[in-house]
This record gives sequence, C-alpha cells and structure tokens, in this order.
Amino acid sequence: MRENVLLKVYGHLWPADRELLHALEALSGQILGRADSDIPLFELEGDLVRISFEGNFFPVDEVLEVIRRHLNTASKGKLDVLDLDAWTLTRHVFAGEGVTTSSASLNHVLDYSGH
Repeated sequence: MRENVLLKVYGHLWPADRELLHALEALSGQILGRADSDIPLFELEGDLVRISFEGNFFPVDEVLEVIRRHLNTASKGKLDVLDLDAWTLTRHVFAGEGVTTSSASLNHVLDYSGH
C-alpha cells in the first residue's frame, strides 16, 4: 500500500549550471518517501534547473540555502511547496539575488497565484 503524499514541490531556476545541479543532488539523501522515483528530483535542461518532488519529506530550507548561494543578478525562478497536510501553498520567488516567500491556503490558490 502506498503512503499518502504529504508534499508536492515544483520549481525552476534560470540561469543554472552543473555546479548548482550537483549541490542540489547532494541533498538527495535527505529526501524521504518519494512517490515517483522515475521523475528526476533535479534536472538541468540547458541553463534551466527543474525541481520536481512528490512524497513525504523534502528539505526545503536546505534547498533554498543552496539556491541562495547560486543566485546572481540575472536569476529568475520559483519554488512552490504544496503542503497537503497543512493545506497550504508556499511560493518562493527568485529574482536577481533575492528571494521572496509568501503562503496561502490551497482553498485560495487561484487568487494567490494571480489567476
């Protein structure tokens, strides 16, 4: 029997390089209860890194710290963390060398996301 998925984490960052990819991959040992191991956690497509996770534990703070160390003035992207237990969406937006974070109930996600 498969455990219920508690977290869904999706994101991207541009520009990215292999150094960032390897730093993110070093955190893979902390990630627990992955629902679909066929989908790469971290993937580099040209100069865009993608993050994709569904499961029970994802080290958000550690991933954000790695990303912060690799931000530059051209950086753009986001990391969305859907916590199905707390019923919230937390969005981390990367713009230049900064990160802004906001949260909203999943009941209000369309209003929150700007749609």
